[in-house]
Amino acid sequence: MEQRTLLLIDDSAEDRARVISDINCDANFAYRAIEAGNLSEALEAVAETCPDCVVLNPHLPDGDGLEFLKRICDERGRLPFPAVVLTGIGDQEAAVALMKAGAQDYLVKTHAAADSIRLAVNNAIYKVRAERRIEEQTTELERLYAEARANNDALRAANAAKDDFLAMLSHELRTPLTPVLSLVSATARDPGLTPDLRETFSMIQRNVELEARLIDDLLDLTQIASGRLKIDKRPVDVHRCIEASIDICHDGFADKGLTFRTELAATNSTVMGEFARLNQVFWNLLKNAIKFGKINGNVTVTTANDNGSIVIEIRDDGMGIEPERLASVFGAFNPIKPMPTTTGIGLGLAITRAIVEGHGGEIRAESDGKGCGAVFHIGLPVSAATMDSADTRSRPSSAAVRGRTIMVVEDHEDTRRVLARALRRKGFGVTAAGSVAAAAEQFVSNPADLIVCDIGLPDGTGWDLLEKLRPHGPVRAIAISGYGMDHDVKKSREVGFLAHLTKPIDFPKLESLIVETLAPAAP
Repeated sequence: MEQRTLLLIDDSAEDRARVISDINCDANFAYRAIEAGNLSEALEAVAETCPDCVVLNPHLPDGDGLEFLKRICDERGRLPFPAVVLTGIGDQEAAVALMKAGAQDYLVKTHAAADSIRLAVNNAIYKVRAERRIEEQTTELERLYAEARANNDALRAANAAKDDFLAMLSHELRTPLTPVLSLVSATARDPGLTPDLRETFSMIQRNVELEARLIDDLLDLTQIASGRLKIDKRPVDVHRCIEASIDICHDGFADKGLTFRTELAATNSTVMGEFARLNQVFWNLLKNAIKFGKINGNVTVTTANDNGSIVIEIRDDGMGIEPERLASVFGAFNPIKPMPTTTGIGLGLAITRAIVEGHGGEIRAESDGKGCGAVFHIGLPVSAATMDSADTRSRPSSAAVRGRTIMVVEDHEDTRRVLARALRRKGFGVTAAGSVAAAAEQFVSNPADLIVCDIGLPDGTGWDLLEKLRPHGPVRAIAISGYGMDHDVKKSREVGFLAHLTKPIDFPKLESLIVETLAPAAP
């Protein structure tokens, strides 16, 4: 049975005895009574012990109950224990004042039965204890919320630091790849190369592009994890996208002796999406078909329309996937690795799923098990929109822009030298600078038709350069940078760059973009 202490403050010994008698009839609690006949005794009793409840007469010989409550309140004006007012007839006004000062209840002596006093005391104790528990829980919740908010702030700061680190790391990794890729991609197209040299340059190009793809995969996964993967949606022909991916993978099929077949039967192959992202999806899946396909095996790509969607299937008869692993093939860092020579870090399928879902589609994998091949199904909602005329018009010839001048602004000496040499070979006049200040000075004195500009420069950024040149008239510029996050590309377009290419730069792609930018508009 719970032991409770009750402080009785009343100048009437008879009334105190009555309350003690009534309280001691409680079958659920045992009460120890402390008696006080005046204000002084009550304050002394409170100084020695903290009662569970006080039963208080408003009128005392040396003061009143209101003064008692005010003197025991804490700094917040709160009573340390519950109080019940037991007043005589005609003292209701004083009792109300005590209630406003914090008392939980009041009773009239002549009307208060034993049950009423016990109930009032028990309810007062319960109410105050409940309020205390609520306050404690609220304080704890506020503490936990503050802690969670601090942790969340720390997590956001850590994520921001991680993103900054990855962006810087990708820049440092991409920059030295640019002169290598630019050199080999430009040289590989030289008609004077022997077949052996052409194959050597193609091999170097494939491996540099693989390194660049791995860097891009890491950054893509970072954007996916933070919900920042953006899709620039416009009408895209899925068939053209598949054909472009097949063209990229052509040498891989040939090297492994794979027989490749397409059945592009969909009558509506237009979706709202981003060509480069969808190309990334098909390239990832075709690359896997090559990687895990058997030598001299078969790979088939089919399309069909089904209930407002275009369904793409990529099927191989290679290594297959065990049933227990099908559920995890699209998870990051869960690569399918049946062979020790497999390259990659297991991000491709996770990124593929995120891109497909970002287009409002779905992707799934099927396999009858190890050695039985695999099939990947992609469903994308089709669109009634027509293709942009820019996607269908003929490309301008490089002969139309030969002799135009290009300024290469790049602080990485090897990249600057390789790009300048490759552009001169294509018939462009080239000037070069390694800083914002040098580029601005050169351009003002000798304007170029186009600027190919790195973003990170020793004395500023490529964005700063365009701001400096703006007062001198219209400037056409293409950004090249190891920084390729969405906000980097967005900032480049906002300040006036016509395009933002992420390093390492594939020279034919850069050349094509230069030609499109400088060629006269079609009549």
